[in-house]
Amino acid sequence: MPLKDRISFLTSPAEVDAFLEANPTGVIFKAGLCHKTPETFVHVQAHLDPREDLKLGIIKVVESRAASNHVAALTGIEHESPQIIFFRDGKSVFDRDNWDITADAMKEGVKAVSASS
Repeated sequence: MPLKDRISFLTSPAEVDAFLEANPTGVIFKAGLCHKTPETFVHVQAHLDPREDLKLGIIKVVESRAASNHVAALTGIEHESPQIIFFRDGKSVFDRDNWDITADAMKEGVKAVSASS
């Protein structure tokens, strides 16, 4: 199943909780409005597309600030955008933001979320 069919848009804290509960291994991408978002999403797509075991939740930060703030509260990771957070069993295991979302970082994140799963 291609990545586009494994994406959920998360707009509320309840949707974040449901996504994390339904996906023992999952990834949340916080999308902002600046040019960094599409440029970093290229790496996200390239590394998650072949991984059918990983679902992707996308939070459009401007429209869904409550969902974004909820993720920050759950993880203790200060909000940035763009931001990628890998989860295993509802706990964050890897994160990067802004220009640190690179091909190498995505490889690290996939490895972190795959460990022990």
